[in-house]
Amino acid sequence: MPHYRSIVLALPLCCLAGSAFAVSTVEQVLHDPNRPVAAVAAALDVTPLQFATCFAGVTPARSAAELNGQRERDNKAVLLPCLAAINPEIDNARLDRVMDSFRGGPPPAVGSN
Repeated sequence: MPHYRSIVLALPLCCLAGSAFAVSTVEQVLHDPNRPVAAVAAALDVTPLQFATCFAGVTPARSAAELNGQRERDNKAVLLPCLAAINPEIDNARLDRVMDSFRGGPPPAVGSN
């Protein structure tokens, strides 16, 4: 019986820890004041909910240094297949074009004010 009690006590903690490591939720993406989700979705011919669902797996850049390189490749590896499954007309070039057109410029460098 003590083994079951450990599981019962640990389960809520695992759920809390899992949410702490989540990239973002669909709701967070839909209501992000810094991201024009409806406009980006329209440009990709998907719904805002579809875009937010795909984007929830992305880790946005926190600094200008993170805009290129491995993070960008990792994010595209998540975002592009998800969006292309919804709209097969979305390819790498179209995704880049749309995302670049809505990028407001690089985020500030970490530690700068």
